[in-house]
Amino acid sequence: MLDYLKIIHKYITPGTELYRFYMIHVTLVTSKALKIGNELKLASKQLEFIEEASMLHDIGICKVDAPEMGASGKLPYITHIIEGQKILQKENLPKHAQVALNHIGIGITKEEIIERALPLPPKNIKVETIEEKIISYADLFFSKDPESIWNEKTPHEVETELSKYGVDNVNIFHFWQKELVQ
Repeated sequence: MLDYLKIIHKYITPGTELYRFYMIHVTLVTSKALKIGNELKLASKQLEFIEEASMLHDIGICKVDAPEMGASGKLPYITHIIEGQKILQKENLPKHAQVALNHIGIGITKEEIIERALPLPPKNIKVETIEEKIISYADLFFSKDPESIWNEKTPHEVETELSKYGVDNVNIFHFWQKELVQ
């Protein structure tokens, strides 16, 4: 199994505020993702990958400006997906890098990126594998907000957040729920 803690420690200094927020968030996401993977009876290799990729999916936050969680980088928060992809590619983990890139909500279209002038490459960014879908789904339930970092959102709370970006996002979430939660 990949030593993901070694990679985390390389980019996020243990004992810092950012490390605390990061580790709480990714541990909660990993736990939920593994529970789903086990309920779906995925193969042990798939579960191992889910554990590794869940623990690394937000590694790009070390490059962003998010002082509320101790991140003192220079980039906008949304770019953590691109930065995470770059970091994990540099670590020679291309599949993990795809999770870091693709875990943004339920996905984002090229049109949305252009329309909202987001600092992302103008392309569709969406999950491609069952493992990516499980991790992205689990991630929707946990915030890095200091006030609610330990709280798992209800499906209704996730729907409410997703509805800000259109009914299609809520519909995709419902589809994922039917597919992943048995």
